[in-house]
Amino acid sequence: MRVAILADIHGNLPACEAVLEDIERMAPDYIVAAGDLALRGAHPRETVELLLDRCDSVLMGNTDCYLAGNYLGGAYRERDHWKTELLRWTRDQLGEAHLKTLGALPFSMRYTPRKGQDLFVCHANPKNLEESLDPTLDEISIRRFFMHLDAAACAFGHLHFPYRRRVGRMLIADVASAGIPRDGDLRPAYGIFTYTPKGWRVQIRRVRYPVRKATQALTARRVPGGPILIHKLVEARYRHHHSLLEAARRHSGLPPPGPVLRPPPGAPPRRPPPPGVPPTGDLETEPPVPRQDETEAAVLRMEALDSVELPPVQDIEAAEEASLSTGTTDLDG
Repeated sequence: MRVAILADIHGNLPACEAVLEDIERMAPDYIVAAGDLALRGAHPRETVELLLDRCDSVLMGNTDCYLAGNYLGGAYRERDHWKTELLRWTRDQLGEAHLKTLGALPFSMRYTPRKGQDLFVCHANPKNLEESLDPTLDEISIRRFFMHLDAAACAFGHLHFPYRRRVGRMLIADVASAGIPRDGDLRPAYGIFTYTPKGWRVQIRRVRYPVRKATQALTARRVPGGPILIHKLVEARYRHHHSLLEAARRHSGLPPPGPVLRPPPGAPPRRPPPPGVPPTGDLETEPPVPRQDETEAAVLRMEALDSVELPPVQDIEAAEEASLSTGTTDLDG
């Protein structure tokens, strides 16, 4: 049994189309879109319609909640800055019917291959729509989100930084983002959860798509805050990128950057399991979370920005800081 989960598409239609095409090739039993469907992209309506058509289950994300008029108790001020204008523009593009649909989306879903082996899927965490399950969280901090969750595995997004780890015996994985990745890799990410007799395992997949098509659409459609959105799309990094990356490597059972430990001379090789025996599901047996090297990412950035005029990076960052300083709910998750 296999479940494909994509999250944080954010109205990036070219990326969404590429991810769904790859999912179709993988032929999963079930497809879930785990929230943040429309806001921050040039094609919010088209993206929502595509996801509703192609996915078996569509969940609510925090930005879907904002679009529906619920700001989740966060500070939100009607000020004339790009985030307010972006929210209004996206609502106009979606129309009343789609806004009602977003407001009625469920918080979570469960996939149950057998009793006691549920896969729980949500947007940000099992408790709410806004707190990120940051890979830098220590064991005590992250366990509080899962203390009362009866599931064998949990898939989520919101952070736009794919990784996996274990919380006790539970496998958890951030599968985002299928629209605006922020782990230094411009390729959209999604997850395939596979259930085997030994439990759930997860593979993070990356998909190439025409980034330039997405950046040009943000300009051509005059999306409010377009230069900032383009910068985020092609920079594809958080400011604390390196600490996130190191924590993600550590929890995923991957070696940190630097020397690779090898078996001592004369040690017997690890034999693969006999034919027909599935992997154990341990994180160490999973393929690494794929991430682009810097050279490939730089080439993609150059291609994406070809013929796109942006103000200096300092001006973009200043605009971003100004909007955050107003106390407005951040719409980036």
